Amino acid sequence: MSLTCAKISEEVWLTCVTHALSTETEEIMGLLFGDIEYSDDGQVVALVWGAAPQTRSDRRKDRVETNPEQLAAASAQAERLSAETGKMTRVIGWYHSHPHITVLPSHVDVRTQGMYQLLDAGFLGLIFSCFNEDSKKVGKIQATAFQVSSGWQQNKLHNSFQQFTGNAQDLSSDSEKDALRTAALLSSSPHLNSVDVVNESISSQPKVIDLEDHFLDAEGMQEAMHLSNLEMSGAEYMRREVPFEVVPGHTLVKANIHFSSFVSLQRMLFDEEQAAYNQSLAQSRRDDMIHPLTAIHHSATYEASLCKLMEYCLSPALSSLWDRLEENNIRLEALKEENMNLHLQTLPGGQSTRQSPHPSRRKTGSMSSETTNSSSSGQKTAGDKLSPREGRRK
Repeated sequence: MSLTCAKISEEVWLTCVTHALSTETEEIMGLLFGDIEYSDDGQVVALVWGAAPQTRSDRRKDRVETNPEQLAAASAQAERLSAETGKMTRVIGWYHSHPHITVLPSHVDVRTQGMYQLLDAGFLGLIFSCFNEDSKKVGKIQATAFQVSSGWQQNKLHNSFQQFTGNAQDLSSDSEKDALRTAALLSSSPHLNSVDVVNESISSQPKVIDLEDHFLDAEGMQEAMHLSNLEMSGAEYMRREVPFEVVPGHTLVKANIHFSSFVSLQRMLFDEEQAAYNQSLAQSRRDDMIHPLTAIHHSATYEASLCKLMEYCLSPALSSLWDRLEENNIRLEALKEENMNLHLQTLPGGQSTRQSPHPSRRKTGSMSSETTNSSSSGQKTAGDKLSPREGRRK
C-alpha cells in the first residue's frame, strides 16, 4: 500500500516549521498523529492532525536520535487523542529538519523510512529544509513528503530479497562483502549510479523469495529489521515523493485540539535546554566542586539559548495566538448579528428580517406614520357623525 497524497493541518504545519527553526546547527525530530483514509476510487490519503515534538537524546549536526521511552509516550498520547476526538488516531509518520542542506532525504533517511514502512506501509516522512538562501540572499524554507519503495521492484528486476539460511556470523560477513563490493564498483565506475550497482548485485544472488508472500511473516520481519540496521548505502530503497497540502484543522477532525501541539512544543524546548544545562554542570564538577568561570560560561550559554528560543519560537507563538483571538472575536460578532436576524424572523407580525442600524430613526418613522393614519381616519369619521360637544365648537 502506497500513499496517494497527504493532508496536513495548519496547526501541525506551524508546529513543524517552528520546531525546525528552533536551532540552526542541529537537526530536530518529531512524530505525526493521524490516520489513513481509503476512498472508493482507490485513493489512499494520509490525514495528519497532530504532532509530538521529540526531545533529542543525541544532538548532532547531521543526524538526530530519540529514545524508546518517548516512542512509547507518543503511542499513549495517540490513544488519548483517539478518546478526545472520537476518531482513530495513531502514529502515522515522522518529521525532521535539514538545516543549511538540501530538502532531499539522505541515504540514512531513506533507510530509516524503509524500516518504518516495514512495520506500517502507510508511514509518512516529512523533511523541512531551513536556513537556506536563494541567489538574491533571501531566506527560504522547503518541505517535502516522501515514502520509499523497493529499488528491486522499481527496476522490475526482482520483487524479493535474499533468504538467509546461515547463522548471524555468516550473514554479517556476507553483508560486509556486499558493502565492500558496492563501494568498489562505485569507485571504479564514477558514472555508474547506485541503482546499477544494486541490479548487478542482485543478479549474483541465486536464492530469492517473493516479498509479498512473506511481508507479515515474523521471521521475515526480523530479517527486514536486520537489513535496515546494516550500514549499507540505502540503494535497496528508492525515494518516492508524496504530494501534500495544508488544510484547516477542523476539516480533518471535529475536536478542540487546535494549538495543543504548538503549545506543548514551547515546553519541550525549554525542558530540552534545561536538561542540557544541568548535564553540562554535572560533567564539569570535580569532587562536587565546579570552577566559577565554568559555571559562568554554562549559565551564559543557557541564558543565550533561552533568549534565542524566546525570539524564534515564543514570540511568534504569542503573535499567532493574538491573531487567532482577534479572528475569533470577529467571527463571534458576526455570529451574534446572524443570531439577532434569525431571532427577528421568528417573531410574529411579519416584521422585517433586517435589523436597522439606527433603531431610533426606525421607531420615530413608524410613530409618525401611525399619527398620520390616525388623523386621516379621524377626519373621515368626523364628517360622518359629530359628538354634541364637537358640534357646538364647530
